[in-house]
Amino acid sequence: MQDNAPAHRARITNQFLYENNIPVLHPWPPYSPDLNPIEHLWDLLDRRVRMRQPQPQTLLQLERALHEEWNNILQQAVQRLIGSMRRRCQAVILSRGHHTR
Repeated sequence: MQDNAPAHRARITNQFLYENNIPVLHPWPPYSPDLNPIEHLWDLLDRRVRMRQPQPQTLLQLERALHEEWNNILQQAVQRLIGSMRRRCQAVILSRGHHTR
């Protein structure tokens, strides 16, 4: 699943997908994090790490913080996200594929 962001359409990305026989869903509404559940988890992880005091100062501290916060995300949050997918898909269908917030 890709959202047609420029990094996902880069020649090197397309070459990797082709060479590794990885199918891609097309067409896909551009910039549609509403349909990509992992985007919401990345956002949650980002917010959790940014709230840490003190903030990570080194790459090693950041790596540790990311692992700790990822492991602290409750399964309940993941289940809520999964449960919201029907509503998200319906919203994109109603908006004819246009991103809404």
